[in-house]
Amino acid sequence: MNTPDRPDRVEHRMERTYDLAATPEEVWEAIATADGISSWMVPTRLEPRVGGEVSFDLGGLTTTGVVTEYTPNERFAYEEPWPVGDRPEDLAPEMAEWFETIGVPLAEVYEGLERVTPIATEFLIEAVSGGTCVVRVVTSAYGSGADWENEFFDQMALDLVPILDNLATRFPVAAR
Repeated sequence: MNTPDRPDRVEHRMERTYDLAATPEEVWEAIATADGISSWMVPTRLEPRVGGEVSFDLGGLTTTGVVTEYTPNERFAYEEPWPVGDRPEDLAPEMAEWFETIGVPLAEVYEGLERVTPIATEFLIEAVSGGTCVVRVVTSAYGSGADWENEFFDQMALDLVPILDNLATRFPVAAR
């Protein structure tokens, strides 16, 4: 979907919602602390404050972002750059190989990079009666709509869903 103020930008978005038999405090501990995130996602470093750094160790690749919202028991958000860097020479070898496998020349990637926004992820916690809560996770970014962007974001969302589902398995599903 194009945005009204920037018709040259296309939105990429993935959203998941979980009803959990847990308190907002229990969920907060799992989603907004380094130990909590590391227990269900990947090894994580986190400075727990707005403007703090968040880093995810993905094995051969580490992604680093910045915390944009940190409201205990309510909202945790961060932004990460797309893993393409500002210049082709900054591109991680794994990403260069990925572009090669999908047949996209790096010149094409860097052609529309000025329209690409960071990838934003937000966790929203809403308390519900009986010691349960609803957690909504939204990951989104804007880009040029290039095929490589669509493929990258779609693959990232596919990879992220089972990870988020892993978070949900830490808590029983709330009965409604």
